[in-house]
This record gives sequence, structure tokens and C-alpha cells, in this order.
Amino acid sequence: EGVPSPAAPSEVEALPSLFWEEMPEDFENHPDYVAMQAAMEELSPFERAEGWKIQGNDSLRMARKSRKLDLKKRFYRESANYYTMALKKAFEDDIPGDFKAICFSNRSQVNLLMGNFRHALLDAQEAIKFDGENKKAHYRGVKAALELREVDQASSLLQSGLLLSDGCDKDFLALKDDLQKVTKTLKDEEDKEKAILQAATGTVLTFTSLLEERGVKIGLPSFPDIQNKPYVDNESQIHWPVIMLYPESGQVELIEDFEETSPFRPVLD
Repeated sequence: EGVPSPAAPSEVEALPSLFWEEMPEDFENHPDYVAMQAAMEELSPFERAEGWKIQGNDSLRMARKSRKLDLKKRFYRESANYYTMALKKAFEDDIPGDFKAICFSNRSQVNLLMGNFRHALLDAQEAIKFDGENKKAHYRGVKAALELREVDQASSLLQSGLLLSDGCDKDFLALKDDLQKVTKTLKDEEDKEKAILQAATGTVLTFTSLLEERGVKIGLPSFPDIQNKPYVDNESQIHWPVIMLYPESGQVELIEDFEETSPFRPVLD
């Protein structure tokens, strides 16, 4: 009496790890997890790398099933780390390239889900280096390149992916539509920037021409802090910011918009 009984295992902990829908809070000490880690030490290099890859797949599956955002992010990071460990082992022990391609491609998917689009693209490209027929790597590379708005890279990967799928894969065809949309958006933005630049250039040329007609010479600004700028109205009249100095009183007055044909008398009065 008075001695607390051990806490009953949670509903998740009571299940074998194979059937976990999400990781229990103390999963590192769960017998299944400890046994799995111990077994890893007795495996061959390839089996060990394969084990890391499988754990990466499991963590990714757990992330997709998790309802909590912080837990989802945690499983994504774990998954990427497991794939990295598998790749490290693969390079250390010269494991065949197709295995490396799968790990790079899978890590590319994780990076896509985490919003690490540059890393996702680089992983997809590495996967393709080791296995040029890896359709998933091509698909993920296109997705990442589109997020980065690198349409040339996306187009190149998309063409290769379409060739691998005989041009009839619905996922690649959907990416083709996405590529067209991104390309159009970039073109529209470029055209808008050009129009703004042309308008600004036209204004400068017009202003310069009017100054030459009036024989006005422009020097360095005496009051560089003034934010108001001269401009030309629809009737080709120049409007200036004007500073009035009153030596007797030591006062300064700024007229923000003074049309060039306006007299000074009303201001002085």
C-alpha cells in the first residue's frame, strides 16, 4: 500500500512497432525499437544501409499520418536523417548506384514536403546521376524546379520524364500544365517590369528635353534630404520642389509642388 503501480502502456505502446500509427513519447526505450537497433549492429553494410532507408520510409509514413504539425516536422527531419545515414553507408561501402538513387530520390521527396526546394532539386539531380530512369526523381526534380521558378531546369527534367513514361503519364502531364502556368507568370512579370522601365525611361527623356528647351542646367543637389522630386504634368509643365530662405528671420520654407509658370508674389505675401 502506498507504492504506485507502474503506468499502463499507452494504446500505441501496447502494439508491435510495425503497427504504430504514430511514435509513442518514449519510443527510444520501447523493446521493439531497442531490439531493432541492436539487430542493426549485426547486419552487413548493405543490410545496415537498407535498414536506415526503411526507417526513413517509416518516419515519412509516420509524418504523413501525424495530425500535429510539430510532430509531422519532427518525423520529416528524422526521415531525411535516416536517408542521409543510408547514403553515407552506401558511399563508405560502395553500395550499387541504384540504391543511392532511391535514397536520394526519397530524400528529395522529404525536402519537398519540408519546403526545402533547393535541396529537393539537388537530391533529385543526384538520384538521376545514379539512375537515369528513375521516374520519381524526375518528377520530384520538376516539382522542386517549378517551386524555385527555374523553368529551364524544370522543362529539361520534364522532357526526360515524359520520355521515360512514353508521354502518357498523367502526373507528368499535370506537371506540363504547371510548367506552362509558371512560364506565363514569369513572362507577365517580365513584361510588367519592362513597361515600368520604359515608362520611367520615357519620363526621363521627356524631362531632359524640356530642360534643354528652357536652357536649365542641373547641378548637384544642395538639399539632398528632400524627398519631393520634379515631374512633368500632362501639359508639359515642370513642377519643382522649391525652398524659400528668409535670411532676416533665419527661417526656411518648403513648397513641395511649385509649377514653373507660377509667380512667387502670392507666396511672399
